Amino acid sequence: MSVDLYVLKRKSVKVLVQNGVQETVGFLELAVENGLSQDSQRMVDSAVKYARREWEGQEGFPELVVQVGAAGFPRPGSPIFKWPFFRRPYCFDHELPAPFGYLGERELRGYRFRTVREQAWLNIVETARRIDEGSTKVYKDFRNGEVFGSGEEFLRARGQFMQSGDASGKSGQHGYNAVSPRVTKILELIRFIQEKGESASPADINFLGSLREKAVQLGYSCQLGQEDIPW
Repeated sequence: MSVDLYVLKRKSVKVLVQNGVQETVGFLELAVENGLSQDSQRMVDSAVKYARREWEGQEGFPELVVQVGAAGFPRPGSPIFKWPFFRRPYCFDHELPAPFGYLGERELRGYRFRTVREQAWLNIVETARRIDEGSTKVYKDFRNGEVFGSGEEFLRARGQFMQSGDASGKSGQHGYNAVSPRVTKILELIRFIQEKGESASPADINFLGSLREKAVQLGYSCQLGQEDIPW
């Protein structure tokens, strides 16, 4: 799994929240892909140094940031985070908290704000469309290999789940979930390290802890040494 380095840029965008109030949201820009690999260390050091120099002498960092790619452009659906680091203009993506919200559609005065629940539903609708196209497969029961046969079936099941009041993405006792590529990678790595058993190295165990923490932030619960990843 790629662990990327992001840096704060002195750029911002206006986001329209409730009652027409505008919030200034800073850019959290991708600086180095796979930033924890040894080959990337020099690029990481350079990016961190540049970011510190860019923010040197500034009184405060933005309270809210939006995650953007290397091109530096935000788009609808980009996650918004509360910046949790004091006087630190960079972070690795696995250090970020759960999103505070998401960018919505762009208007003349700025971007609309999407709640976590609104974005979750849009993701569900998009997943249903891809199921019908045949480009995505979503399991009802991962262990038994049972998948949703159509986007309509998936929408009905997820709609009932959303109406239950849980918009966090947790699967609970339903036994299914629409998983993003990022979450899929995290869960696959957790399972891979768990299957190593006693042959897992200290580095594996340390990385497993970071993966589990990120999985919990994204609404999943994974226990060490047990095949209890919820689907």
